[in-house]
Amino acid sequence: MDLHATLAQPITAIFHHVAAPPHLGNWLSDVVGVEACAAGPLGVGMVFALTMRRGERLVAATGEVVAYEPPWLVAYRLHVEACTHVVRLACTASEGATRLHVHQGGSSSALSVDLERLAESVAAAAAGL
Repeated sequence: MDLHATLAQPITAIFHHVAAPPHLGNWLSDVVGVEACAAGPLGVGMVFALTMRRGERLVAATGEVVAYEPPWLVAYRLHVEACTHVVRLACTASEGATRLHVHQGGSSSALSVDLERLAESVAAAAAGL
């Protein structure tokens, strides 16, 4: 599954948000929260625990950063029960805005991506809310 959107915020703001595991719930609707991130700098190999919504249930899951090329590319591998989801986000600067391409692979079922909610979260962070 592929999604494309142009967001009004600059590439550094968008990338900072999508490349931070604690912000996953701001654009992946199935993520309820990130419980812990491994110590050390953000980058390939970082592993973290998260809670995901599966229908009416909350389930423990794990995530890993599998690609990290600031400010252009970040990818996650999320293990949720028997499913493995790979979510890749590529950012391109476009006249003060950011063109975002989200690609999902791995599992036959896609996670819910909410790019409008992402834009609202980035705007709120920029405004200090």
